[in-house]
Amino acid sequence: MSTLSNQSKLSVPILVIGFLLGLFLSWSLISGDQQGRVNILQLVAIYIFLPFFSLLFSSVSLLLGKNWNFARLVSVIPLWSQAQQDNFLRLVQHPHSKWYFFYQSQLAALSFSLASLLVLLILLISTDVNFIWRSTLLDAKQLFPFLQWLATPWQFWSSAQPNLDLLQVTQDSRLPGQNGHRGNFGDWWSFIFAAQLFYAFLLRFVSIVICKLYLKIVDKRPEAIHLTRSNQSNNDRQQEITLEGTELAPLVSNISSGFTLNNWCGLNKNLLQKIQNKLQYSKTSELSAGPLASHSEQMVAERWQETQLLIVKGWEPPLAELADFMQNGKGYLLPLDWQGDEIQNLSEPHLNEWRRFINHLANWQLLQLENS
Repeated sequence: MSTLSNQSKLSVPILVIGFLLGLFLSWSLISGDQQGRVNILQLVAIYIFLPFFSLLFSSVSLLLGKNWNFARLVSVIPLWSQAQQDNFLRLVQHPHSKWYFFYQSQLAALSFSLASLLVLLILLISTDVNFIWRSTLLDAKQLFPFLQWLATPWQFWSSAQPNLDLLQVTQDSRLPGQNGHRGNFGDWWSFIFAAQLFYAFLLRFVSIVICKLYLKIVDKRPEAIHLTRSNQSNNDRQQEITLEGTELAPLVSNISSGFTLNNWCGLNKNLLQKIQNKLQYSKTSELSAGPLASHSEQMVAERWQETQLLIVKGWEPPLAELADFMQNGKGYLLPLDWQGDEIQNLSEPHLNEWRRFINHLANWQLLQLENS
């Protein structure tokens, strides 16, 4: 399996998506209403709360071994080419793919922040931006300590600190005659700019540096090329050793009935069609199991009692996870090798390894396609 740096070309489109979202959202907010007024509380929500809590959410997801982030969401949008979709499927199976998607998500957020900063600077230079705030529940004295606390990281920048007097004179009301005297509504720009730099830019930049260093380290490890799952256990390794003395199971070249397709390795549609063309019978339904399946899909597949055609990567060793799944099912196991959209002959050492593996599973036969 290729290293992460060679596996995906997600960076450019996700940077573009993040940048365009930043442009659209920031322009909508900072351009203000019909009177050119911009509510700083909305900017606090977008430039402080949104980046901080999204970073917190994706970080916790990473630590829990999940893959909940913006880049993973973008990768499943059904607009990619078939080749790119295949690339994403291979990437998901990499033991460190969650770190890579997390890294890509931080790039998208950084691109979003750069676009927001650019919009702010353009509007500050070209227009007279009036920053105001309004709230039904809060007054200036209640809001001031909170804004002061948010500005703690840049205490050295005095002009970017919130000011109670400025907060009072920039409070806006929709009621006629309730706006107070007019202050310098543009004085909030330094606070907004500093908030973007720290919460939206600096925090993402630090997370990107840390993640990039981690990926460089694991990318250089030899085992990163061969492992299919990061939690491969000692039982998996022991299984590979005990298979060496096992007799070789016979091969079959065709399927004797209809079957349920179980695309364990995430094979693309073109290769699946080529496999179907070589078989006498065709699929009656489909299952999803293995590293690419959701929990609910895996549960359905584990209870399936009909004949399956289970397709796996032939060059990877059989692991205990696969053996455990096959204990409760029946059908045909097809360990496959391919290059692009062409099916390749499986090497004899790999084929013999799978023949030893399936010899322990009475309800399964090992399928090898003729002239493959």
